[in-house]
Amino acid sequence: MSYKISRRSFLSGVGVAMPLPYLNLMAKNSKAPKAQKRFLALFKPNGVHPPTWAIQNGKEKQFDLSALMRPLQPYKNDLLILDNIGNKHQASHHGYNFLCGNQRPKEASLDQVIAKEIGNDTNVRSLELTTEGIFTNQPDCSYISYDDKGRYVPRESDPQLVFDKLFRSPLNNVKRRQEMTSILDGVKDNASFLKRRVGKEDQETLDEYYTIIRETEIKLANSKKNKAIDSSSFIRPQASTNLDEQVTAMMDIMALALWTDTTRVSTYMLGNDNSRLIFDFLGIQEQHHWLSHFFRNFSIGNITKLNKINYWHLQKFAYMMSRLQGLKDGNGTLLDNTLIYFGSGMGHSDTHAGSRIPAVLAGGKNIVKTGRYINHAQGQDPRALHMAIMQQYGIKRDSYQGYSQSMTGLNDSNYDHFVTKQIDTFIKEENGTIKIQGTLQQSPNIDTPRLHTMKVANAKSVKIEVSFGNFNKVNLAYYCTRNVYIEAKGKLDKGHWMITEVTKIEELK
Repeated sequence: MSYKISRRSFLSGVGVAMPLPYLNLMAKNSKAPKAQKRFLALFKPNGVHPPTWAIQNGKEKQFDLSALMRPLQPYKNDLLILDNIGNKHQASHHGYNFLCGNQRPKEASLDQVIAKEIGNDTNVRSLELTTEGIFTNQPDCSYISYDDKGRYVPRESDPQLVFDKLFRSPLNNVKRRQEMTSILDGVKDNASFLKRRVGKEDQETLDEYYTIIRETEIKLANSKKNKAIDSSSFIRPQASTNLDEQVTAMMDIMALALWTDTTRVSTYMLGNDNSRLIFDFLGIQEQHHWLSHFFRNFSIGNITKLNKINYWHLQKFAYMMSRLQGLKDGNGTLLDNTLIYFGSGMGHSDTHAGSRIPAVLAGGKNIVKTGRYINHAQGQDPRALHMAIMQQYGIKRDSYQGYSQSMTGLNDSNYDHFVTKQIDTFIKEENGTIKIQGTLQQSPNIDTPRLHTMKVANAKSVKIEVSFGNFNKVNLAYYCTRNVYIEAKGKLDKGHWMITEVTKIEELK
């Protein structure tokens, strides 16, 4: 008689119930489902410094990753990079921009819509995580997940508590809880019984499974060790004594939760939307939010620190991909069946611009078509992207959060590609007004973040360097890389123009 188990099988012991990863043995069960689709959202706070984020002159299948995206280079074929997401609105610090769009949600966020479709038969329908406490002055900064009535979905930040929630039954006896140093102790007899009845490949999968759980517990224990430092000597305690280890541990837990089918949907905020975290482990003592205003608080040192933080965010994104790629799932890997949505709620971090919002889909090669850079001719409302992602999970919606048009291009090249059209370029002065026509570019150099340029046929150079008030008023960040007509004030010096105020700007289509 052959031995069969279902996909919903557990190893159980006294006070412990532990779900299993996908095993070949489960496929022998005629009722066993195919590998499940999962969804994971990673939220990056405080936008980006556009020149170091943006891909320059990229084509759909021929593109180079930007400076900030370099940690993702080993996974380039697993990426679907989305450009021109967003519109002209100023995004401000609202977490709901990421998964709901730029209006206060009146219905469930993207993750909750997907969870309702694919997560109802899991122990945890969706898992909401964060690195930071609630910003009480503006709670909207602290949440990205909303229920079907538009209310905040609570999130958790302690890796140990999350691990207990997912993999340990509640224990009221604190002493007994401390004594349980490994959940494997409570299920070893059941585990031995199972190992004797599975094939060699499944035994290897189970051994890997047990090892990962032990390693995760060790990481959590190490991160919580008392360092014997008298905290009363500190004037202002750090937000976290080891943020990098905390995030790594949480990502390990997320990978386990997805792999064991404990949940199929998870969100993780790498900081509040206006994150005040201090990255002292990177040698940075200023708040992330303060540094994000790089135009107003400019110095080469400050913008270097900002990009160092942004680079760390991409390194953790890459780490999450590596964890999922290293876990078997059916005939492929967990990364193949998990769509990761990495992004922010705003583009330009100083102006809170709602255009050119960072958005990358990763993994999920059984869900979307990766290895591509998608740049639509027209800005795509984030809600259009949300609806397109829903469709990959079999969710049909006529509208979402008041928006009714879905984005194209996630699975094919059938979309209107962005092309910089050839136009007549010029600069001239008429009646005291300088008129310019050409393509607006932001300086790629970190030491000149306020500088914008335009190449025109009849001048050696055109430089635009305006006050922050003027920059913000005309929303100059929105028009970068676009053909524009500008009216301005400035001066000419030996064939070089310096623009000091923009009075009018409009896009040429």
